[in-house]
Amino acid sequence: MDSFPDVIFHQGFKDCPCCLFIHGLGMSLNIWAEPEKTRILAGKFPITVLLSKEPGDVEITGQNGPSARAGISVEPVLSNRITTGLIPKELKTVFHDLKMEGCTVMAYSQKRPASDCISLVKELELLLKHYRRFTKNGIVFITHSRGGLVARKAIEMLNLKCLALITLATPHHGSNLAKLAEPLSGISRIIYPFFENAEKGTARSTIKRIMEFLKSEAIRELLPESPFIAGFDNSKLTTIKTLSLGGTDPTLFTIYRWREDRIKGVMTPEKLFSIPEILTSLVPEGRLPEELIMGKGDGLVSKRSSEAPHTSEHHNLALNHAWILFDPSVRKTVSSFVRTMC
Repeated sequence: MDSFPDVIFHQGFKDCPCCLFIHGLGMSLNIWAEPEKTRILAGKFPITVLLSKEPGDVEITGQNGPSARAGISVEPVLSNRITTGLIPKELKTVFHDLKMEGCTVMAYSQKRPASDCISLVKELELLLKHYRRFTKNGIVFITHSRGGLVARKAIEMLNLKCLALITLATPHHGSNLAKLAEPLSGISRIIYPFFENAEKGTARSTIKRIMEFLKSEAIRELLPESPFIAGFDNSKLTTIKTLSLGGTDPTLFTIYRWREDRIKGVMTPEKLFSIPEILTSLVPEGRLPEELIMGKGDGLVSKRSSEAPHTSEHHNLALNHAWILFDPSVRKTVSSFVRTMC
């Protein structure tokens, strides 16, 4: 018998729908409820690596590298000479917003997140057996990335009273990044020197795990021409309210190096490279997919693919694939959409 997935749950008003949060590939329920615990890149780095902003000059504090001026948080990466920039002081998602507004909220961790979506629907079915005890209304799926596809397949396969589907950066029409597994492997030659101060073996093992992930069955399922993507029954979305949001800033993270200016007494950040900007030298001209082009994608999903079929409402914002979870305007839009069903 299948074991029950890890769940975080808060009972709200029964007149409101039950809001079920579904995470994307490689994530867990922490991305919704406790994002500061979320790790990426084979579990080696915090999610804030994808959320950092360009740092300013900081005062020199001696041989141990820069420390930020009051009110500024600088995140070092593996070395006190290398940084991804300024990190957010607080991470909140719409999970926290809807909980505060009195909605029933539930997030869970997929037990086999890299398996095919049909297997994930079976996990979801086990979780949803008793949802009617928590609401007089129905289910609202709030999803990120591949989680939106899991919800869509559940709507097709399970007998649910689904009121609405909300998707954040979901590749409804697939993603072309799986085609770039070979060019992406070239990044290791460029990035590796900046990881030289890491724990022995960390960088090499991290890169290896990322490459294995890029070549996995779960990724191939997301190709635009895959049988899985082609097999969706889009007519199912005509019977429920749908809100979709997509990002148009593909910059996932930037690496800066601190330059010392002893005369001014400051350390100045120098940009070394960013992802996916560095890919322009690795991918042949004309083959760079929309997912990685400024104004057309969020680094993993194109804005065109993020628009759900028959959507009631769609928004594109200048955000990357991770920031869309935490952006205040996104949270406000989603909360307002859910409130119409209470």
